[in-house]
Amino acid sequence: MRDDFDRWQEAGVEVVLVGNGTRALAEAFIEDFSLEVPVFVDPDLTAYRAAGLRRGAEALLSRRLLGDALRARRAGASQAGVQGDAWQLGGTFVLEAGGDLLLAHRSESAGDHVAAESIDEALAAKAPIDEEAPAASAFAPLAAATRRVLDISPVGSFDRLGFARHALAFDPADLDVDLTGRRVLVTGANSGIGYATSLALADLGADVTLLCRNAERAQTAAERIREVTGSRRVSWRTVDMSDLTSVETACAELSNEPVDVLVHNAGVLPDDRAESKEGLELTFATHVAGPHLMTARLRKALEASDDGRVIWVSSGGMLTTRLQVADPQWREREYDGVRAYAETKRAQVLLARRWAEELNDSGVVVHSMHPGWADTPAVASSLPRFHRVTEAILRSPEEGADTVIWLAASDAAAERTGCFFFDRQPVRTHWIPITQETQKERETLWSLCGEADPDPQRSFGRA
Repeated sequence: MRDDFDRWQEAGVEVVLVGNGTRALAEAFIEDFSLEVPVFVDPDLTAYRAAGLRRGAEALLSRRLLGDALRARRAGASQAGVQGDAWQLGGTFVLEAGGDLLLAHRSESAGDHVAAESIDEALAAKAPIDEEAPAASAFAPLAAATRRVLDISPVGSFDRLGFARHALAFDPADLDVDLTGRRVLVTGANSGIGYATSLALADLGADVTLLCRNAERAQTAAERIREVTGSRRVSWRTVDMSDLTSVETACAELSNEPVDVLVHNAGVLPDDRAESKEGLELTFATHVAGPHLMTARLRKALEASDDGRVIWVSSGGMLTTRLQVADPQWREREYDGVRAYAETKRAQVLLARRWAEELNDSGVVVHSMHPGWADTPAVASSLPRFHRVTEAILRSPEEGADTVIWLAASDAAAERTGCFFFDRQPVRTHWIPITQETQKERETLWSLCGEADPDPQRSFGRA
């Protein structure tokens, strides 16, 4: 394209190049290609995000990549050392004086450049041409209709096939957002769905804090997200969601400024019954008591946001399980780790609905969701038999995290509160009548969250 620069400049067109490396790299680039056009550097990827440009390793594996590389080689260009964000793809934009967009080309793979003829046509027509303008799929009505028929079973719905089918109804514009200035907290963020959520929201510009039990894993995950996204607004903090004192200490620090999004994702699935430091059954402490306390302690920080959101990451396994309030600590029953997990995931959905009621007047939106069957380290280690049998059809962590990201970032998710979502759609919380809880049981759960805490000063169940 550089061969056309002189021609365009003679016609009165200003050509500007933007790169994501350093000033030194830009200077070397200008010298190597004998350029006489302005070259700017954007190491924080601010312009890239504003332009909606793509990124990610999967884009570099495009079938078109080899052809693009060969064409570049024939044109005399070759890949030197990589600087800036190696995963960031480029694009070409033609703007008329005043800011009207005449053409937008967003690369789908490395070396995917717009043809000079397309730029000439845009300049001549002076009519908006957006080669990659987001648009809802033409299959959206059919995808929505098939959900009612095909989602009667987890198979073909919770798996990767279900996600592909449901995604046909997604509106790409929902995540065409800039989260710069938004503060996001994600628990259990060093791997799986929590990591995928943190990476995606950081890539959208949010200030993301990873809340993890293990400091080394948290630091490694945060550094990896910074490297992949180019964002420097990624931090981490240790907190054990099963340890109420740890939660209390973390919240005292985290509540000093507004919180825009709080994602309750941390989870455990122990084989044998274990207790937290406060004497709570570990699954109950991690999934119910800890997140409940954190929500209460961050309530004012959430209310200080102009668009506060709380998201509870539940599980589809809760759909055939009833709420247990008679023996939630498993002191009288023979312990079953999978059932304990499902019961606490059911409790999360009910707590999300109750918190939505509590925070309704404040404008804070609260939702719960389930990710389907996702191939995460937690699933592989906690449910090895299930993982072996279903590995071929499991969703990727990114697919499992999609609805969490959508709930955290999209305007559409803030239009209601207290819903249970699956693949960006509100869904029923009961598949069979016997799982339906009573109003008294819901109130008992709310009270149990406070009564289970041995520290009477907290009384967080009565927030």
